[in-house]
Amino acid sequence: MLICRGCWWKPVGFVLLQLVLTYSPPVCFMKKSFLFLSLLLCLSAAALATPPNNKELFTAVMKNNAPQVETLLTAGADPNAAIEVVPGFPTTYLITAANNGSLEVVKALLKHKAQINQPDAFKATALMAAAGKGHKAVVELLLANGADAKAKDDDGKDALAAAKESGNAEVIKLIEAKLK
Repeated sequence: MLICRGCWWKPVGFVLLQLVLTYSPPVCFMKKSFLFLSLLLCLSAAALATPPNNKELFTAVMKNNAPQVETLLTAGADPNAAIEVVPGFPTTYLITAANNGSLEVVKALLKHKAQINQPDAFKATALMAAAGKGHKAVVELLLANGADAKAKDDDGKDALAAAKESGNAEVIKLIEAKLK
């Protein structure tokens, strides 16, 4: 039986469920209760199945801690895992770092193969986030690494529209040059 990383609880849970269902109530009430509680424990662990490295990576990205981000990515944290800064609206580490203007964190994520054009819940990209905040250095880095300046979000806006909203003339020029 193949057990994927983070899914060890599935076979254990199924075995415990089978044991709970096969014991007859009059014979082994204590064993049945113990097995039922064990099953609940396994299911609770499943609910918290986000690998610890990804939780730590979330904290490091939010705090713009580039050395910690690099360490966690090297240790195997997933740079493309979906995160929820706002509950119910998944985004990416790269979009979050670009929005924060953290050039070193963006560099670390790209070095570890973060998908540069992966959109968030509103179809916005890291380039749109950086352009919308006027983060010139991050915009330059993203464009140099292949960010799609033509991508559009749910409202039909692209990175140029986001840059115009920020009012940063240098960022607007960078994106206009890329679109030509």
